[in-house]
Amino acid sequence: MTAPNKLYIMSFLLVVLFSISLSPVNSQTASFEELLIDVGYARFVTHVWAAESEDAEAIFALPGSGADVSRYKDLGPILADAGYQLIAINQRGILGSNGNLEKITLRDLANDVIEIADKMGIEKFHMAGWAFGNRTSRMLATAYPERLASLILIAAGGLVPPLTTPGELAKLLDDQTLSEDEKIHLARRTMFSPKTDISIIRDYVQGLTYWPEARKGQSEANKNTPLEEWAAGGKGPVLMIMGKNDLTAPIENGYRMKAEHGERLTLITIDDAGHAVGLEKPKEVAEVMIRFLQKHPI
Repeated sequence: MTAPNKLYIMSFLLVVLFSISLSPVNSQTASFEELLIDVGYARFVTHVWAAESEDAEAIFALPGSGADVSRYKDLGPILADAGYQLIAINQRGILGSNGNLEKITLRDLANDVIEIADKMGIEKFHMAGWAFGNRTSRMLATAYPERLASLILIAAGGLVPPLTTPGELAKLLDDQTLSEDEKIHLARRTMFSPKTDISIIRDYVQGLTYWPEARKGQSEANKNTPLEEWAAGGKGPVLMIMGKNDLTAPIENGYRMKAEHGERLTLITIDDAGHAVGLEKPKEVAEVMIRFLQKHPI
C-alpha cells in the first residue's frame, strides 16, 4: 500500500470516528426496497428501510388518514442508519395496496399488520403510528400485546377535538382541483407550524396524492370501533411525540394520555412543529424514537 493511500485511509477513519462521537447512535450502511406482501385477502405495498444486519429490530409503521408511506421518507433512512428496520405500510386502497374497505373496523386494519408480519416471518416488533395511523396502532397494541416490544405514537389525536377550522383538512386531502398556492395555504393552517419553512410545505403539497376511498374506509373503521377498545394502546411502553403547534391533533391529547398512563408513557413535545412533525423535524423525532427503542429492545 502506498503512503498516500495509507494517509487517505487514516483520514477517513478519523472522520468516521469523529462522526460517531457526535451521533447518538452508530451509523451503518442501510438499504431501501419496495416489497409487495400478499396475505391472501389483500396485497400491501411496503417501503422498507433496513440496516444491513440480521439482528435489526423491526418497526412497522402506519401513516395518517388516506396517506401513503412517503410520510416516513425522512425518518426511514435515519432509523435504518441507527440499526433498525422500518417497514412502512401503504394501507388498503393506497399506492397499489388493495383490500376490502367496506364495513371494516380498526381491528381489521390492525390484523393487516399482523398478517404482514407473519408473512415476513417477524414474530415480535415495534409499532409506530402517525396521525390516523396511531389509532390502528393502538388497536393492535390492545389486541396483540404479545407481539409488541413498544408502541410509538406520532401526532396522535383521538381524545381532544381538533382546533382547525372544520372542513379545511378534508379539503386539502380530498380536493384534487386545488392550486399549489391553495394547498400550501391549507397545509400551513392544518398540518404545519407557522414557523416551518415554506420549502418543506411546498415539497409536501407537490407530493400530495389522493386516496379518497381509502380515507372513507378508514373513517368508517374508526366510527365502527368504540374509543375504549383502542385508546389505551395496550399496557406496554408507549412513546408519544407531539408537535407543540399541532392544531389537528392538539398537544392536549398528549397531556391527557400522560396523566392517565403515567410512567408507561413517555411524552415528548417538539418545538416549532405541527401535525407533520416527522417532516418538519425528522432528526429530532428520529433521535427521540431511537433513544426510546434502545430502552425497550426486543
